[in-house]
Amino acid sequence: MALTALGVAGIQAGIGALGGLFGGSKAKKKRRQMERYLNKQDDENTAWYNANYLSDYTQRQDTQNLIKNLRENLDRNNKNISGSAVVTGATPEQQAVQREQSNRVIGSVYSNIGAMGQRWKDNIQSTYLNRRQNIANQRMGMKDQQANSYENIMNNGLNLMGGSIGNILTGLIK
Repeated sequence: MALTALGVAGIQAGIGALGGLFGGSKAKKKRRQMERYLNKQDDENTAWYNANYLSDYTQRQDTQNLIKNLRENLDRNNKNISGSAVVTGATPEQQAVQREQSNRVIGSVYSNIGAMGQRWKDNIQSTYLNRRQNIANQRMGMKDQQANSYENIMNNGLNLMGGSIGNILTGLIK
């Protein structure tokens, strides 16, 4: 009878150990997959940041269209100034004042483009940092789960060992 209790306790311990090894192996594989995925996400985020933040805002299509429309409107305005000066007899000084007003419009538009570019870059940087923080939080969650998993393995092993030792001692005493 003592051998039977010992045999059962040994089998229980063996099954527990195999289960722990199998579960640990599968968990490790999944953690590696998640880590590769997070590394890929981090690389893609960095590439997105570099492509957008470090690019020239003035070369964006919407900005180029704005500049093109501004030039076309100013060219048309300057032709109108010259044409109306001939009809109205405007002096060169009056024409210069009107052209100066056009130049102020150009300066104002370029200042606005600069401000829009800075806001655009600020938004990109904010998005990039938020994504990085999200990835870091996921990594910390993985590490926390790993630590909890190791604690569970330790506790299960100790419980199994304690139960097996108790069964062995019970079998030896009988």
